[in-house]
Amino acid sequence: MTAQYDPETILAGLDDETWPTIGFSRGTAADPAGTLRALVTAEEEVVREEALGSFWGALRARVPAYRATVQVVPYLARACAAGIYQETLLELLHSVANGEDQPRGDQDELTAAVAAQVPLLLPLLAHDDEDVRRRLIRIVLLSGRSPETAEAIRARWAEEPDPALRSALLSACRVADPDIAAEIGAGELGPDRDPEIRLVAVLNLVRDGAPWTDELEAAATAWALQGSEIEPVEQWFDMDSGDWKDTDPDDESFELLLQLLADRGELPVALRLLDAVLAAEGPGDGLRGRRALGAIEPLCAEFRTAPALLAPRLASLVTHQDLVVAGRAVGQLRRLGDEGRPAADALLIHASGERVAEAEDKFDAEDAEEVADNALAALVDLGDPRAVPLLARDLPRRKEALEAAVGISPWSPRDEPSVPFDPQLLDAARELIRDPDRRNYSAPRYLCTLLASWGPRAAPALPELYSLLATERQHAPGAVAAVAAGTEAAAEAADRLREAAEGASVYDRMPTAEALHRLTGDTGQFIEAIRPGLDDILYSRRAAVGRAGRLGPAGEPLLPRLRELLVPEEGERIGWDQRDCLSAASAVHAIVGERAADELIPVLSRGLENRDAQTRASAARLAARLGASAAPLAERIAPLLESPATFLPAARALPAIPGAVGPEGVVDREELAEALLMAVDSLDRPEPALDLLRDLGGGSLPPSAAAPLRASLTAERRPPAAPLRPAPDPHRPAARRGAAGRAGRRGDPGRVSRGRRVASLHGYR
Repeated sequence: MTAQYDPETILAGLDDETWPTIGFSRGTAADPAGTLRALVTAEEEVVREEALGSFWGALRARVPAYRATVQVVPYLARACAAGIYQETLLELLHSVANGEDQPRGDQDELTAAVAAQVPLLLPLLAHDDEDVRRRLIRIVLLSGRSPETAEAIRARWAEEPDPALRSALLSACRVADPDIAAEIGAGELGPDRDPEIRLVAVLNLVRDGAPWTDELEAAATAWALQGSEIEPVEQWFDMDSGDWKDTDPDDESFELLLQLLADRGELPVALRLLDAVLAAEGPGDGLRGRRALGAIEPLCAEFRTAPALLAPRLASLVTHQDLVVAGRAVGQLRRLGDEGRPAADALLIHASGERVAEAEDKFDAEDAEEVADNALAALVDLGDPRAVPLLARDLPRRKEALEAAVGISPWSPRDEPSVPFDPQLLDAARELIRDPDRRNYSAPRYLCTLLASWGPRAAPALPELYSLLATERQHAPGAVAAVAAGTEAAAEAADRLREAAEGASVYDRMPTAEALHRLTGDTGQFIEAIRPGLDDILYSRRAAVGRAGRLGPAGEPLLPRLRELLVPEEGERIGWDQRDCLSAASAVHAIVGERAADELIPVLSRGLENRDAQTRASAARLAARLGASAAPLAERIAPLLESPATFLPAARALPAIPGAVGPEGVVDREELAEALLMAVDSLDRPEPALDLLRDLGGGSLPPSAAAPLRASLTAERRPPAAPLRPAPDPHRPAARRGAAGRAGRRGDPGRVSRGRRVASLHGYR
């Protein structure tokens, strides 16, 4: 159904609009009124399409913000209701309401502008094209309470033939009016109803606090067990997440249902539903496996007891015949860390190459090899002794496992080599260096790291390491020095390093000279290698500054040039910036010590004023090393406690400055302890915050910090990632808050950032 609007009705009031300065120069949307007239009245199709394209680009623009959006929305809605480019305009209105690519600070206004037009668009619920109906329902889901919308959905309910749209209608109805949605849903729970609609009805009831019953469990289980395999051509694109999905949209309803049950203390019920999916037999096994995995990941991310309970279930999915399911299960186990240990035997099946041997064709074999590599990496992360012989046997094909062994993989719990010395792995490493394999092209540099961690026990590999001095100039020299140190081969290794340094570039000469310094104590050659690096191109200069700091007092001959590098380069081109200046300041401090404080304070001051969070964090780290000398900066360091990116460096720096923390300081001990407690909840790896808490308590946590910390760490649900700002304390006096103003740093206690689900991207540890 399409409303009949003539151009005058659609454009009514257009001449009375006062358009803001929109700052948008691309396309005709810089003239909103003219572009709207072209969209509605132009006779030529190409002109109308150009106008539509201009609005599409403008309303979705990132920078600069298209400030005419709110005023344009009613005209676009009228045009859509009249049948002009309905699908595209509905998609555009949805992107505005959903915040896609929109400027910060005005999203509520944008959503409200679109929601105000929903009554005008409701007749499209009866449109012949199901894509039009679907797009309108997606807008309704964002539009908030509206009895008028709910009544329109009730009227449409019996007429909607598409089951997927019926389930979406029921979800949208709950947004518009939960009572009407409950009335509709109550009649859709029976076994004769569509399983997808039964699921949405259950979800709506649980959202509204309904008690769990056998009827609800039967309805949820029925959906979970129905369905068959989805072919790749049936994948769908989720506009909200921006991902291609290989299941179906209602899977998200199932995942959310399990999370809601767990959140209200009914995790056993959620696990029963999950077990029903895993235990089912017949067609659709792979699809059900993916559904189970989709539900397991957020449960593990948000509920503390879930990983231990779900690891055995993940083990069954690791051995799944569908390699997509198996691979995803392995990935989730890696994110679980030590809590995935119950699945070690299942991982071993893949890591051993058993599934590779069973592959029926080349493509299956390649997929099985990839899963085997990740499964072996998971065993390496767990420290399973069975992993080392398998790594030695299949080293050329185990790139991810080797990265895990040397701490390079982002999923590894450690950032350094963790595999113990093994003669078989040593032999395999030597063979791979002699005969490189394209399937593991990064192996030589990783093997340098591994061999160096073994020290003199890896001395038999020195001939192979010597062969890498000409190709892996940044990695091989350090490995040669570590392996040869204290052995009879030390003299030859020193000669080899001197030979490698001759003729090397400025950048490559530095790691070789540093390795020679470690092996022989030769400081002179190391300094002479660093000196030209300090005048070389940018990346050489950065490497040279870092090495100069490692020399300590012996680096005094380099001080004149390092002091020149305390000032950033001027000009628009990318060059020596403020963070680089802080690196130079750190090197000067390492060489001179406390005597350098006066010349370094201005560098730190500029760093703390920088817009880049990492630069401010670097400045705070150096302030912690300066200690009492950094006292003038304390008031500017204190606001860094508010941001996760700068919190820990600031929390280390302030206690290092005498008087900065305490009754007369810019931060009192209770405030800092409270912020540290928030950091324990918010950071992926809370150990540094815990260490700082202990230091603050003089080796043991004070009761005021210990009690809330215990409550936080033992709560079932992981807390959301909150701003690192303590809530205001009305009983705490406002005096002695420093120039930054403690009151100005305290946030709204109800304000929280996005939930802990971010943990699923960075690991659960």
